[in-house]
Amino acid sequence: MATLISIKTFLKKIGTFLKHYWYVPLVPILWLWFLFINKKDNVKDVLDTSKESFKSQIDVINKSHKEEIERKEKITKKYLETIDLIEKKYEENKMTLSDKKRKRVKEILDKHHSNSVSMAFLLGQEFGIKYIPPEEGEE
Repeated sequence: MATLISIKTFLKKIGTFLKHYWYVPLVPILWLWFLFINKKDNVKDVLDTSKESFKSQIDVINKSHKEEIERKEKITKKYLETIDLIEKKYEENKMTLSDKKRKRVKEILDKHHSNSVSMAFLLGQEFGIKYIPPEEGEE
């Protein structure tokens, strides 16, 4: 209760002071008001500048994103073209290799048709197959 009385007394003293010296608080209030009114244009300029900066940053981000997408599309296109080329070359070489292999098998068979062990050994060497000689009595 004592604090309420002291607050009430303090407010009465402030009221009496303001009745007699009203101009004392008015001067700093007017000074602050003019200070902020003059700064209003500066604040607006700062906000406009930050808005323009934000817009330019967004434009740069969008541009780099677009370039990134275009770059990835080019890489993907190049990858697909390369894969197609490799597959075509592989099919061509596969046919060529199988024709060469057929000719080589025919040569080996023609030369070594009477000796099955040497024929199997040469075919194994030629085509990467491991030759295992037969056990006795199996030949």
